[in-house]
Order: sequence, then C-alpha cells, then structure tokens
Amino acid sequence: MELSVVTEKACTASCCGVSQRLTASELCDRGLRRRRLEPLAIVGPTLHGNDGLTAQFSLRCEGDAVTSIRFKASSCATLLAYCELIAELAVGRSIAECARLSAGALVATLSDVPVFKRDRAILAVSTFHQALAQTKRQMNSIQSAAIAV
Repeated sequence: MELSVVTEKACTASCCGVSQRLTASELCDRGLRRRRLEPLAIVGPTLHGNDGLTAQFSLRCEGDAVTSIRFKASSCATLLAYCELIAELAVGRSIAECARLSAGALVATLSDVPVFKRDRAILAVSTFHQALAQTKRQMNSIQSAAIAV
C-alpha cells in the first residue's frame, strides 16, 4: 500500500483545511479521539503485545472497500499513532490493498518514533490484519447464506 498518499490528505473540518501532519505526536492526538468512539459492526480480535499492550480494530465495509475504521488500543502514544496511521491510510481502499500494509511501511512513514518503540507497529498491523480476516469471514458467510436462499 502506498503510504505517501496520506500526506496529501487535507483535514475535512471547516476550521482549517490544511494538510494533516504525519508525526507520531499528531497521529497520537487524533488516535486518542478515534479510540473513544464506539466500535463498528465488524470487530476483530483483541491482540496482546509486549509490555501488556493491546489493540483491537473494528471496520465497516461496503462491497470490497473499507469505508470506516475505529480502534481500541492501550494508552501508549506510539501504538496509538500507528493505529491512527492505519485508520487514515485504509479508508477508501480495498480489503486486498489493506492486507498489503506492513509494519515496515508504518515504521518508515513515522521516522520520529524511537527505535525501541517501533515494535508497536507489528502489534498494530497484526491486529488490523486480523480485523480484515474477520471481515472476509463475515462477508463469505453472508454470501453463502444468500446463495443458500
């Protein structure tokens, strides 16, 4: 998945209309707001990482496109930043495109994250991939039920 697209994304709020910044601090701030929202219809499993950190994504899809993402994550600024980056990157993309997202791509995008905290990208991407897998399972079961009828 191409990560540079996010840098061109302008804030849709009427107050600013400026490009969102891709720093861990800015993403963490946006992530703190997003993680307070109620989960969406498709909820992936909660995964546990190092140091007791946890993350969980929920998704809404229309057809094969991810239309909305929310997450719950431990209060780790770096984990929140990586989860928010995923949420901002994946909306509007196909499930197949989202499945190609890697922890290495997140780390490369957020170069201001200290080296000893970059392992949080693995937890964030793994959790997101599990939510995508849950989405595929639910879509397949809906299609199977429709065929059976």
